[in-house]
Amino acid sequence: MAHQDYVQLKSIDDDIRSFILKKNKKLTMESQISFITFMNYHLEYIKEKILQDQNETKKINQQMLQQLNNKQIISQNLNATINQKVTFGQKAADAIAKFGGSWPFIFLFLMVLASWILLNSLHFFGVSFDSYPFILLNLVLSCLAAVQAPIIMMSQNRQAARDRIAADHDYQTNLKAELESSLLHEKIDYLMSQQWQQMLELQQLQIELLTQLNEKYQGDKMM
Repeated sequence: MAHQDYVQLKSIDDDIRSFILKKNKKLTMESQISFITFMNYHLEYIKEKILQDQNETKKINQQMLQQLNNKQIISQNLNATINQKVTFGQKAADAIAKFGGSWPFIFLFLMVLASWILLNSLHFFGVSFDSYPFILLNLVLSCLAAVQAPIIMMSQNRQAARDRIAADHDYQTNLKAELESSLLHEKIDYLMSQQWQQMLELQQLQIELLTQLNEKYQGDKMM
């Protein structure tokens, strides 16, 4: 300080000096300002730093919100997507395979088999179209097994295709979630590092301000 009540600009911090010179174009490096004026500039500088920090945080939050809104939604109803490409034969194969692997089919098959054997063994109403050893029944069962096998295979192929589509969809969903999580962590780390740095700068400015006030107070006290 050149005098107890005045501060020379070249003796203060570079950032604050640049701020004061920017605010008052008439001042130069060799200029002197009153201590009260210097304190006002100092407080104004701190307020501006805080405002810049708030604006930067707000801007980053808006960018994150905009990115989340612009992200394409990957999750979808796979059943609706797959069913759009299903042919009539594939639907029939699924229905037959579903019925053939159910308890109603087993009970119905046992009832038909028992009725066939009883009808041809006991000759109810004089009807006997397939006498023992039930050659026609063996032929029907063989044809049923021969037809049922490829139908079940067609249904299994459709299920395998559905599983592949579901696996691809799960991979895309997990990849998108992983990338967004990584991006979010990077932004949080950036915000934390920036805020810590700005907090340290503000704290340093406050310490300098208090030190200068204390020096001014001690100088006035000695006078």
